[in-house]
Amino acid sequence: MSRISLTPKHAAAITASLGLLSIFPPLATDMYLAALGDLATSMSATHTAAEFSLSIFFLGLCVGQLLVGPLADAYGRKLPLLAGTALFTATSIALPLLDDIVWFNALRFVQAIGASAGMVVGRAVVKDLYEGRRAAQVMTVLVMLLTIGPIVSPTLGSLLLEAFGWRSFFALMALISVVAFVLTLIVVPETLPIEERKTRPFAHGARTAVTLLSQRRFVIMVLVSGLVQGGMFAFITGSSGVFQGIFGLSSIGFGIMFAAIAAALIVFGKVNGILLNFHSPNRILTVGLPVYWGATLLLTLFSGTETLWIFVIPLWISIGIVGLLSANAMSITMELAEAGAGMGSALLGAVQFAIAFTVSSCVAIGGTATTLPMSLGLFLPATLATVLFFVLGKRA
Repeated sequence: MSRISLTPKHAAAITASLGLLSIFPPLATDMYLAALGDLATSMSATHTAAEFSLSIFFLGLCVGQLLVGPLADAYGRKLPLLAGTALFTATSIALPLLDDIVWFNALRFVQAIGASAGMVVGRAVVKDLYEGRRAAQVMTVLVMLLTIGPIVSPTLGSLLLEAFGWRSFFALMALISVVAFVLTLIVVPETLPIEERKTRPFAHGARTAVTLLSQRRFVIMVLVSGLVQGGMFAFITGSSGVFQGIFGLSSIGFGIMFAAIAAALIVFGKVNGILLNFHSPNRILTVGLPVYWGATLLLTLFSGTETLWIFVIPLWISIGIVGLLSANAMSITMELAEAGAGMGSALLGAVQFAIAFTVSSCVAIGGTATTLPMSLGLFLPATLATVLFFVLGKRA
């Protein structure tokens, strides 16, 4: 049940708007995966420098959420959401005008700060409106909407690359962000009452952060959520080198393969929605984490195979379970944040993308000679998440 009176149509419109805002990160990363080589060539840079534009974006998402979270607790949810969307639009217009990889990567960091607003404020809005299993169900819908980006972006990016070149990607990002700005302005209500807002946002945010970080259960769930998400970013960073460089797929073939694997997020999201009618988010995590660990272990063991489908099957299962686990882990974490939803969401997002930056950088440094760097990018975080949840989480 919603804590604010909403008609079913309005509730659905809010969820759709938040879902559109949440696809900014996959649009800004997945869409030009197949064009990293073209990007490097056009800027006379190395492929590693081009891949770093992904890692620096993840770092910007981490920093951005720490900035936006306190502002969302002080100035309400809507104003920071609109400001972040406007920043994403402006940087998307400016990026294709650059021809130096250093400045390009620097502006990508700023673009990520704008993109972070939809993620951190979106989770806070869900926390304001819903609780318990209903919050987990709405979070699952957002995760499923988020998968539209990874499914559509690589194929769309490949088509745009063939027709107009990599700079056209950013024109599309700007167009979508303008639509999202208008929808947010019209559809998304202000969910934080004035009397509940905080003065001196960063000072209060720091105190809230200290309080939340002193709660062992909150810290463990933040880490579990971030480590599970880390596997997705290992896949995003390493997929182009693996499928195009090792298995020899074309840019179109890569886009189709990426979409097919990302579609697992929708399949497992549907399964999660059904499971939540009968089981708590904590119960789903208890069963799902060992399955996730087992799938990533198989992926690592098969990392030396030259047969595409043998490698793809455990990867498809692993990526699908990421979607199932993420929604439940985030829902539990936001429940534990209680009144500090903005800062709690910021800490959750910051840790997620700090881990994403670390995993993504390690996969990029590991190179594309074998599939092992990407496989380990899923397996090692899955191992840590499982140990944290079962060994330390049960004691909290």
